[in-house]
Amino acid sequence: MKLYYHKTTGGAEYLTDTFVRWAHDGKSGKEGTITNKTKYIVRIDGDITKDAELTIREVKK
Repeated sequence: MKLYYHKTTGGAEYLTDTFVRWAHDGKSGKEGTITNKTKYIVRIDGDITKDAELTIREVKK
């Protein structure tokens, strides 16, 4: 499984299994996003080796 990174304007950091594509100033990539299709969310609070929390959601079909 591949996870995609997202950092909010408030500083919270997440890894998710869903993403949005972006393009800006000639660069492009994928950034994690939380939608109704997101099943896996890792919230990083400080040191990822000690302070990460995994949430597994039931995805509605």
